Amino acid sequence: MKRIAVAALGAALICTAPGMAQSSDTPVTNRDTPGLPDYLVPVDQALPGGLMNDPTDMSWTHYGDALSSEFIVDESYPGGGAAMRMVMSDSGEIHDGGMNIPLLGKVDRGDRITIGFFARMIETSSDDGLAKVGVRFQQNVDPYPGFGEKVVDVAQGWGWYEVTAIADRNIRRDGIVALQFGLTEQTVEIGQVVVVSGTRTIAG
Repeated sequence: MKRIAVAALGAALICTAPGMAQSSDTPVTNRDTPGLPDYLVPVDQALPGGLMNDPTDMSWTHYGDALSSEFIVDESYPGGGAAMRMVMSDSGEIHDGGMNIPLLGKVDRGDRITIGFFARMIETSSDDGLAKVGVRFQQNVDPYPGFGEKVVDVAQGWGWYEVTAIADRNIRRDGIVALQFGLTEQTVEIGQVVVVSGTRTIAG
């Protein structure tokens, strides 16, 4: 299993994600997630909202005939010293290649769900020179109902990226956040990923 350390994760995010400060008028719900494994409880308590994924686990499933992945370990990488290198060798529909980050808790209609992740572009064929990463909150069961679709432009050099959305449905099981790469031929590295509920931003 591909795992990374999460010691002082909340503090690490604050230090390594400049420009993501949460304004004083941003509503935040203190909603520690029940049922988390013991090693994630301190992380849940340090972060705003309620933790919805395991930030130490990078054993994400991926799909798509044109998508390949490689687990990279490098102590210089932010947020844990590791990343998944995703190589998309063809372009087409955004969902032609992607990976799934499982959610540990249920989603209620009206919940605010936010994902934050470290990423950098290695190579891209897009006209603007930016990698294209689609984000979608969804249930991983056919017909894959979801919400919050957004395409994130990822630049060269490590950055912290966030997407937030209000759930328009309940997801009681098989909840995931899909990161999708199919729009263009590209190589992108995805580092540590954090998903929370109850707040519109993670790093402050």
